[in-house]
Amino acid sequence: MKDLETVTAEINDLNTQAEAALEQIKSGSLDGEAVATLKTKIEDEIAPQLQVLTAEREVALRDEEVKSMQGQLETLQGAIEKLGKSQGEFTLGDDAGETGGAEDPYFSEGKAVRSIFADIRMANKNNAEARERLTKGFEGLNEEGKAMTEGTAAQGGYLVRPQVERQIIEAKELDNVFRGLCSKLNVNTNSIQLDQLTLSTTAGWVAELAQKPETTAMTLATVSANVFTAAGLATVSNQLLADSDPAVDGLVTADLAKRLTALEETAFISGTGTGQPLGILNTPGIGATSLTLTTVDALLLAILDAIASVETNHGSPNAIVMHPRTWTRILKAQTAGGVFLIEPGFSGNANDFSQPRTGFRGPTKTLWGYPVVLSNRVPTNLGGGTNESRVIVGDFSECLILDRQGLTVDESPHVYFTTNQTVFRAEMRVGFTAARTPAAINVVGGAGLANG
Repeated sequence: MKDLETVTAEINDLNTQAEAALEQIKSGSLDGEAVATLKTKIEDEIAPQLQVLTAEREVALRDEEVKSMQGQLETLQGAIEKLGKSQGEFTLGDDAGETGGAEDPYFSEGKAVRSIFADIRMANKNNAEARERLTKGFEGLNEEGKAMTEGTAAQGGYLVRPQVERQIIEAKELDNVFRGLCSKLNVNTNSIQLDQLTLSTTAGWVAELAQKPETTAMTLATVSANVFTAAGLATVSNQLLADSDPAVDGLVTADLAKRLTALEETAFISGTGTGQPLGILNTPGIGATSLTLTTVDALLLAILDAIASVETNHGSPNAIVMHPRTWTRILKAQTAGGVFLIEPGFSGNANDFSQPRTGFRGPTKTLWGYPVVLSNRVPTNLGGGTNESRVIVGDFSECLILDRQGLTVDESPHVYFTTNQTVFRAEMRVGFTAARTPAAINVVGGAGLANG
């Protein structure tokens, strides 16, 4: 059996190899074949060896603990024997501590009769004083007794194993509003291609025996969409995992899920397409409506123009997406007479008071019958002054979310084994495209959306 020092050195060497391989992969300097080779090495060579060495390390640690406890016991026994010879009142009989008076089991006939054996028996019966003596040592002894503790890894902390659950987060659709608007497709690869066939036929009135209008031109195009990986790590001490109330593992996994959900929706809206999905705002061919005036009247008219564009070029939109500050700006707008522009059941008539708005019953989130959906991930830092937002009008069912791997949270106590910590890893693989039908989307933007 290898000793502890040898096993530790081998584990450190394997960790160094794994970290070096991962750095090479992250650097992006390797081609696909080299990356695959390194991944195979990590999975098929380094990981199995690390698992075997970790098991050997645990055995070696237990051996070290046994040797240490044996040495401590021999030292303690020698000290007790030495003290017993010099102090007659210190008795080591097996019956000591059980035949004392009712008030103190360690005294008999007014004389102290404490013994290590009596303390062990009394400690097993939950006697606090006996446990304290076994931990801190007997009075009069030069050698202090030592106990295995959770707080020190080498004295037993490694034997404490936190119970941590693997979790798959199911609640992300409650937070990412686009998942309720867009179409979703489960994929088993890292990219897909969508073929678009554009065929514009011709028809017309013709006389008897005349040549009928004929269409011969058609356009075939391909739209590609890639799947990307988003991930996050959190490291927590095993003592905190074991002792926290409420359980910290649940808090960590929930927070990681929120971070990745926010990352996902942000990419769906404004992703760059480099290392992340290409978002709506950066998709070529998406319609645009310019807004330069800063009044709410002008904003509402621009949204109407965007709706008309979608209806003209595609069909009815299924939602109007905007930042909460934009919707609040619309809600606060009033006419010169102090009448809110937007009322519950707003019919387009500013004098319609059939359903007056109050602080207890605000307006429904609709504009001209289309639902208004709010997301704080709609950017507010666009334009020359980095203070503009956008309003997205569209039939979002034409946008496609590619789900390769759901949001999954795993844990491992092995990555930071030597420091007694557990690392949590949250990861998902997802893609997105709004390019298959750009005419289904129209974006309102410009200086008129600055600061609101």
